[in-house]
Amino acid sequence: MPAPVKIILIQPLPLAQLDSPENVERALKLLERCRGQEADLICFPEYFPFSGDAALAAAARELRAYIVAGLVEESGSRRYNTATLFDREGNLAGRQRKCTLGNLERKGFGVTPGSGFQVMDTDFGRLGLAVCIDFWGQPQAAHQLTDQGADLVVNPSIFPILRGHWPQGALVRAFDNYLPVVGVNTASFVSEIAGREYPMYGGHSFAIQPPGPEDGAELSRLVRNWDDLQDWFILKGSNDAEQILTIELDLAGPRFWRHVIWERFGIQR
Repeated sequence: MPAPVKIILIQPLPLAQLDSPENVERALKLLERCRGQEADLICFPEYFPFSGDAALAAAARELRAYIVAGLVEESGSRRYNTATLFDREGNLAGRQRKCTLGNLERKGFGVTPGSGFQVMDTDFGRLGLAVCIDFWGQPQAAHQLTDQGADLVVNPSIFPILRGHWPQGALVRAFDNYLPVVGVNTASFVSEIAGREYPMYGGHSFAIQPPGPEDGAELSRLVRNWDDLQDWFILKGSNDAEQILTIELDLAGPRFWRHVIWERFGIQR
């Protein structure tokens, strides 16, 4: 069996001004705490550290890990809220632009919606990135990414509302697509956006692992006992403070059984 993928979720405490360069410094200090952990993938939440492409690329190269960061992309006269992926060599491996924008970020940060979703190839599998509500709030992102062969989806998020709904929405997407998911949030803090204060409800980052049984008989036993699927959460952050969380996920098992599950439940794809 392929080795599990080691993932570190960084749940940072940002400064009130998300676009402050000091958040880049905070991100680098948190990454330094990951040194020696031999992570495959390190994930930051939405809008953190907001900027710092060159510094994060250098950190990915030093740590020999893929890094997902919440960066605002400047492209011509437009800005995009992205999940940006750097590879183990420090190369820019891809950006996923957020498609579903709320009024607060459109007016406060002047961002423009992206369009469509595209998997990114890594040395541990095919990675899908979907920012905040793009993933847990509607089915299109997970559907498109899974149909492109995603083995894992990372869902960087930030929450002025609906944090409590987040894991349940993500669990629905994980079941629909029989797909491992990790969700990463900030710690709780009060953000200053366009001159106003907004509480951000932090914490409770998570990892969802659909089972990868040894054989069909074990799969049948599992399915007969499925109820609310809460045991698919193999990691839940314990509080809303700054935390670094580590988990190993099996990507090969869900990949192998996905079409069997779809057939068993009559899911049409």
